[in-house]
Amino acid sequence: MSTQSENSWLKFLNPESLRANLITASLFITSYETLKDSVIDQLRDFFVHGWDESGPIVGEGYKTKVLALDMKQNPLRASVAWLKASKVIDDADEKLITELTLHRNEVAHQLPKFIAQAGEEIQVTRLGQILDLVTKVDRWWIMNVELAIQDEIEPDKVDESRVISGRMMFLQLLYGIATGTEYTELHKEFVKLSQTGTSAQRQTDNPNGS
Repeated sequence: MSTQSENSWLKFLNPESLRANLITASLFITSYETLKDSVIDQLRDFFVHGWDESGPIVGEGYKTKVLALDMKQNPLRASVAWLKASKVIDDADEKLITELTLHRNEVAHQLPKFIAQAGEEIQVTRLGQILDLVTKVDRWWIMNVELAIQDEIEPDKVDESRVISGRMMFLQLLYGIATGTEYTELHKEFVKLSQTGTSAQRQTDNPNGS
């Protein structure tokens, strides 16, 4: 048996290694789907003008102003193009989202490789990159759209660095689980903001929502 083969069997048959890799895979895929929600859903919801028995009614503007930005009208690519054109994200962010998508597809479709092959590991550091991207996108929506239409709040007087969305908290929790790092400071900040009653703090019933 070759060294590579032996190491692969040792990796696969190690209960702790197997469990850790399965958990990490789940955390990464969940985090990636949260990123997609941040990029796609908020923009699409902006064009919703009503509801019917089938769900939200998305206006024609979504097709002409967003989906039209991608040749195949792929919602993710089109939304990324819109965010970049609107100066929410930059070229580096766009490239990073492409890399994250490729790694997500690799993990989802080739999971046995990551749990049983020596030298193949899920890129845990990508979770931090996902959190950074969602923070950038969610804060832009909160500061430039949601707070802008609230008469009782002046966006210019809100400390953007203290604006936290449900998605951001959710991803911070997942990142802490995956890396073993502490995330108590974020929780303390959330409690502090909640107690002050500032509505700049996004509080949702669903923690993986915006």
